[in-house]
Amino acid sequence: MAAGEVVQAKPRFIAALKHRDLRLLTIAFIVDGGASWSYNVVLIAYVFTRTQSAGWVTALVTVRWVVGVLCGGYAGVLADRYDRRLVLTVSAWIASIVTVGIAAIVWVDAPLWMLLVAAAVLTAVCTPMRPASGALIPEVVPESDLVAANALFALLESVIVVIGPGVGGVLLLMGAPVYGVLVNAASFVFAALVYNALRVRSRGSAEVGGGAFAQWMSGVRTLGQHHKALVLTVFLILDSAAANAANVLLPALSEHLHGNSVGYTLLLAANALGGVVVAGLAQKLAATKRMAVLITVAMFVQCVPLWLSVFAGSILGGAALQLLSGVGMVIVDVLAFTTLQRDLPREVLGRVLGTLDVLILTSAVLTSVLASVLYATFGLAVAFGVIGLGFPLLSLLGLPLLRRLDADVAHRAIRLEPITRTLDRLDLFAGAPRSLIEHLAESAEERTLAAGAVIIRQGDPSDALWVLEDGVLEVDAVRGDGAITALPDVEAPGYVGELGLLDRTVRSATVTAKTTCRVLRIPGEEFAAALEASVPSPSMLGRAGVRMSRTSSASPPSEPVQDPAQ
Repeated sequence: MAAGEVVQAKPRFIAALKHRDLRLLTIAFIVDGGASWSYNVVLIAYVFTRTQSAGWVTALVTVRWVVGVLCGGYAGVLADRYDRRLVLTVSAWIASIVTVGIAAIVWVDAPLWMLLVAAAVLTAVCTPMRPASGALIPEVVPESDLVAANALFALLESVIVVIGPGVGGVLLLMGAPVYGVLVNAASFVFAALVYNALRVRSRGSAEVGGGAFAQWMSGVRTLGQHHKALVLTVFLILDSAAANAANVLLPALSEHLHGNSVGYTLLLAANALGGVVVAGLAQKLAATKRMAVLITVAMFVQCVPLWLSVFAGSILGGAALQLLSGVGMVIVDVLAFTTLQRDLPREVLGRVLGTLDVLILTSAVLTSVLASVLYATFGLAVAFGVIGLGFPLLSLLGLPLLRRLDADVAHRAIRLEPITRTLDRLDLFAGAPRSLIEHLAESAEERTLAAGAVIIRQGDPSDALWVLEDGVLEVDAVRGDGAITALPDVEAPGYVGELGLLDRTVRSATVTAKTTCRVLRIPGEEFAAALEASVPSPSMLGRAGVRMSRTSSASPPSEPVQDPAQ
């Protein structure tokens, strides 16, 4: 295959699932996630049926969010300080015991404050499970399957959000909400047994000192220094706040539309289904240069149907509008997150996303309380009206800043276009997302080399990928018997230096400019990030195999020479 041909990378779900421990994590995720969603539906329906109060539903949801915010930082420390398999197993066993206690509370209709306390305890116990399982995934699959493994869990999460509420609805039809709680308890037992069967042993290195609050403040300062990221974060917060406020009102909406508790599960599942339906389209829209208009329009698509649901007249009409709302929500999420990843320097992205999680949970608490108060004071139409009309109108205030962001992104794309055009012609980056190609172009250093200049010496550390834009490179290697063997020349567009980076070894050949050459130097750590974000193409792996076979018997010089091109 020629260097200029591009291969369409395909998800490697099957290859990833060949790894035993990943299959176990997947099974536990499906069972536990599905049962947890059905449990949430059953518990919210139980509380609303018993009290006829959106305030109590808000209290139940809020207490779990608050505990999630407070425990999130320390949960990450636990997942980094102890064996992660042990963290998952112990958390699941304790969660099963706590859930049995919740079932007893529901069975005897104990005071609701006891249910709130038990729900808070369950959230605290489960909080370490997400960071622990997330940290285990890179340990149970090789780097080549990491992208497929993460994509698999993202897909499963979307499907679970659709199926879980449906299971909850079936359990509600059985008449006793305690069944739904007991199913969740059983799922924790099953998950604990699965986690205990994992073969992997993984432990991080939690830093001493620097608590969750300090980390959160660091993220806040980072946001303050990057205004574009701050604007996008505000839109993500509005998007999540609208969704969470609406969820608090869905039981009341179901009753208003004569759907009762089963109707609630239908509304919730329809909203999630909208996200699944539009997920592929949202990924395509992420490549647009008119982000400002699309994000703003998507906010209206998400919010306005929430208000119109009050006037739908039937539970099916309300479900259709909820599906449309889910479409808008996912578009906002995907576009804003993609733009964040494209705009922010990589070294601050993690802190910003961590801060975003805390801010989203905090906004969820506040807006859920607001929705509950509005419903209790003014009724369902006003409560949904504030959410469905107020939130998108508020988002219009950010439109000028988003348009400025569009202009900056377009200017950046134009500035990087000569380099990205070269990278796009290489099979090496087939399947890589556009944001990553632009990030590599941003990190690339352009150099012009005179004929005879050495850019790679055999035996030197592998520290960079070299991309040839113009000219010819000469390659030779010292073989085991000390003889120098000439290897095929590399012509533009081409690349050298990937072998040492792929195998984490020293340079296996010496590369010299045969003519005057124009090259790009991409740091090794940036190339490694590209491999983590996209599946290597078959032609890349085949080309690497050919090159490796040609240099496999070469031995490095005993005294590495300093590369004059560095």
